[in-house]
Amino acid sequence: MTYPLVLPKGSVLYFDTSTTSVPTWQKMSEHNRQEFLIANNRIEQSVRMANGTLRKYYVADKKIYTTSWAMLPSTTAVTVDGGWGAMDLKSFYEGIGKGAFKIKINYSTNGTDQSATATPILVMFKECSFNLVKRGIEAHWNVSISLEEV
Repeated sequence: MTYPLVLPKGSVLYFDTSTTSVPTWQKMSEHNRQEFLIANNRIEQSVRMANGTLRKYYVADKKIYTTSWAMLPSTTAVTVDGGWGAMDLKSFYEGIGKGAFKIKINYSTNGTDQSATATPILVMFKECSFNLVKRGIEAHWNVSISLEEV
């Protein structure tokens, strides 16, 4: 029997899997996770005036969160830390993930798991892909997700 590895800093990304007002947080696996990118998307309108000057009408700044996993096992039972496997994430994407949902980001600024105090962020899937890399007793997938703040 294998036991999941407990990481002192915890997982970087948590999804709210509940369909009620009480959140149920599920950690995404750190198993071969690539960099976690946070980008800004500025919503604005630019207009060139008749005299040649440029005017911008700022609306809001929204964040885009992107990450990927290489050779992520299909199931939670086989990931190194007990976080979601590829098929768990795919089921969420095809179900609750069709609409808006909440995530937490664990920045772990002082070297410890700070997911309990992280502020929930409302997001929607912008992109999600699952590529089957290896078949066998346990299939392995390359998974890539992009989440956009609502």
